[in-house]
Amino acid sequence: MAASAPYAIPVITNAVRQIQPRSILDVGVGFGKYGVLFREYVDVWSAKNARETKRGGWRMRLEGIEVFEDYLSPLHDYIYDKIHIGEAESVIDRLGQYDVIFMGDALEHFTKDAGRRIIAKLYEHANKCVLLTYPRDAQERDGILGNPAEAHLSTWSEKDFEQFPRMAYTVLENRADVCALAKPPHELPFLVGCFAARKRSGWKGAVANGLVELLGNSKASNVVSRLTGEQIALRKESCSRVRQ
Repeated sequence: MAASAPYAIPVITNAVRQIQPRSILDVGVGFGKYGVLFREYVDVWSAKNARETKRGGWRMRLEGIEVFEDYLSPLHDYIYDKIHIGEAESVIDRLGQYDVIFMGDALEHFTKDAGRRIIAKLYEHANKCVLLTYPRDAQERDGILGNPAEAHLSTWSEKDFEQFPRMAYTVLENRADVCALAKPPHELPFLVGCFAARKRSGWKGAVANGLVELLGNSKASNVVSRLTGEQIALRKESCSRVRQ
């Protein structure tokens, strides 16, 4: 859809920040919201000078796929390195590899059989992780905005991804599902919205920083979560506690 639901924004953006990809493919770019967020929190967030906040100074390769060309605007020309026009299932066959492949609020527009095929292809073309979001309960409908591809054709749940060796899953506000499929040996990102993380001081901060330096964000978070029985996301000098 040209616009997608907002519920998954902090979780997806935080997952991408954990992975720190050198390349992303955005499948079903629509308005281009996630492209802007990926640029900001991969490139601009880590910029060392003003030049690196603008096109020409960015380091990440960001491409997209869009079936409905009428959605595209000058925003896409600026944010994305390239937009591939056409059906995702066929377009992906002629593309290369990407560290992260993201498909936001698009899976429900495929039939179950077509959806399984496209997920398998996205997984094949991902170096590190596939990130998916879709509505919890996609009500049946025809196309909208003059775009027949906007029809709702399927619903999905956690059990649809049990065959993948590394899968993380969460449901947000009972409205949006988020699924991460990591390619071994890469770690799964923690599916939490970490933007409200608070800085730890004293011995807790020292322990959190030590664990992150020793194990990395994802492994340190998993260790502390198992010890406490709560889902905790750690990063250098901060820790967020979020129940999923």
